Amino acid sequence: MNVPVMADQGIKWIGHCIKEMESLIIFLSHVFQVLDDDTHFEVGLETHHFLPKEIEVKNIGELLEIHMEHTVKTDQLGDVSRSVTRCYRLPNNVDMKSIKSNLDSNGILHIRGNKMH
Repeated sequence: MNVPVMADQGIKWIGHCIKEMESLIIFLSHVFQVLDDDTHFEVGLETHHFLPKEIEVKNIGELLEIHMEHTVKTDQLGDVSRSVTRCYRLPNNVDMKSIKSNLDSNGILHIRGNKMH
């Protein structure tokens, strides 16, 4: 079944859309953080929509890949499924064997690797 698109109703949504965009900008400013100093490389990624078993961290050569996915869940607005993949290029001097991840109580996934000197 096709649903017709009504173009003349948009003006009612402008205030709502502006508020949603402001919320999204605030949210995105906290989504991830990358630290790269002389001693270590660290990524912090907000994961509060995902359970630990839905998060996978891989080291693929010089890349760090984080994949988060969950099947359809029902909330107050309907059904939703999420899938997020982020890749980061690791600095050349990161000790690949030292890379570890930790999910903190605030839903932030921290992935850290020490640098070789």
